Amino acid sequence: MRTLLMVMLAAGLVAGCDRPAARPPAPATTPAVAAACPGDAVGDPLSPTYRPGAPVRSVVGKGHVLTGTVRSRRDCAPVARARVELWPEIAGQGHPDAQRATVLTDAAGRYRFQSDPPEHIHMLVSAKGFEPLASNRYHPEGRASGRLDILLTPARS
Repeated sequence: MRTLLMVMLAAGLVAGCDRPAARPPAPATTPAVAAACPGDAVGDPLSPTYRPGAPVRSVVGKGHVLTGTVRSRRDCAPVARARVELWPEIAGQGHPDAQRATVLTDAAGRYRFQSDPPEHIHMLVSAKGFEPLASNRYHPEGRASGRLDILLTPARS
């Protein structure tokens, strides 16, 4: 009987070894907030291809639509009127000025951006009372649409 229990315990432990380790949630004020508020809170260095002053517009081409929500890391509340600056890299064209845009989030923190199919999209997200977040984590891999939710860290007083 003892041998049977040992075999069952070993089999149970081995069964989980082929699964990738779970990715820990982004840090938040409390674990409950982190679990309830998905989004990218990890910033990247600001790309040297960034140029301020992209016009406010949500459509710069067709073939790909990116949507998402900007929320606070503190309490998961939507961040209204956040500035989402986007500059996609288009195959063979680099980062054309005609594809650069600034989108403002609505009252629910949502944004929508339509462009020609990109290799990836650089972003700089900023809002009053929050630390800006640069990201180069959105890679559509040929899909016609995608989603990237962002978590902004409240600014230190």
